[in-house]
Amino acid sequence: MRYLVSIIIWLYGSVLFFLVIVTITLMACVLPQRVYNPSARFLLRFLVRALGGRVTVEGLDRFDHNATFLFMSNHVSLFDVPILGGYIPNFARGVQAAHQFKWPVFGQFLSRIGNIPIERKSPHASYRSLRKAAQQMKTGKSIIILPEGTRTRDGRLRAFKRLPFQLAKIARADIVPIGTSGLFRFKARTSWLIRPGPIKVKFGEPIYYRDVADLEIEQLRDLVRERIAALIEF
Repeated sequence: MRYLVSIIIWLYGSVLFFLVIVTITLMACVLPQRVYNPSARFLLRFLVRALGGRVTVEGLDRFDHNATFLFMSNHVSLFDVPILGGYIPNFARGVQAAHQFKWPVFGQFLSRIGNIPIERKSPHASYRSLRKAAQQMKTGKSIIILPEGTRTRDGRLRAFKRLPFQLAKIARADIVPIGTSGLFRFKARTSWLIRPGPIKVKFGEPIYYRDVADLEIEQLRDLVRERIAALIEF
């Protein structure tokens, strides 16, 4: 039965995904980012709910929704993008692997909404992407980045890369840690099955740059990983 349910979800979910992505892309072609952003967030939340995700959010009162932050979360599923894009209340855009910008439809969506490509295999290109993200943060745009780099295969939190914390140092950014729970069961990297069920997005207390300015990159990385791990519940 679960296979049949997943097939049905994939069939209508693919249509919904296409319609949501195309709608947001078209809005991005004719409207300023801050104008269409609330509608785009609503559509991403609708997509997750339509596929059976019962999302609860905790910790929204812990940070200023009008401030600029570097949001960091665990990387679990291909649904990380609609979850974080839909439920982070601040005006924010993501840093994502450059090859995703070459995908049909989805790549155009990423480019149009203003996400930032990062080429992980080239240190020089990666650094340029970090500088671009830091510059955008100076304009009041929050940045979303997943410090594991790739999705977990077993549901456990992976080691964190250095690049996100280089960005934090360059931008002198305040960091909001996020722990998502339930997404591995909902859609794991190693399975095509979609299992409707609960998903929790939990925001932690901000880590202000003034309090961690003296930390080395590795120390900041370990601190953020510890905070995110503490937010993951199931």
